[in-house]
Amino acid sequence: MEIRPELIALFLVCGLVTWIPRVLPFLVLHGLTLPRLVTEWLSFIPVCLLGALFFQNLLIAQDEAFPTVSTLHVFAALPTMAVAIFSKSLSWTVVTGVVTMAFLRLYL
Repeated sequence: MEIRPELIALFLVCGLVTWIPRVLPFLVLHGLTLPRLVTEWLSFIPVCLLGALFFQNLLIAQDEAFPTVSTLHVFAALPTMAVAIFSKSLSWTVVTGVVTMAFLRLYL
């Protein structure tokens, strides 16, 4: 594959478009104190995103039928949920989920 200037420009622009929405809020809100209601509302976003990602992977969409449950993902979710409930640590929960899924995919 040859590296053309257009591809390099494309990669740089794609990186910039990905980077701007992540950094711009920090730059705009730096030094501002948000109202308590907004801060409380924003605190729920990580939980909502994690829940959406969790259920998206747990269910398998089918054409013109109800979704089915992925048994592999259920087996990975059980220890992950246990770690999440008992440790209350997002880091340990993610590590447990990744390691469990890797183990299941390797041996099943």
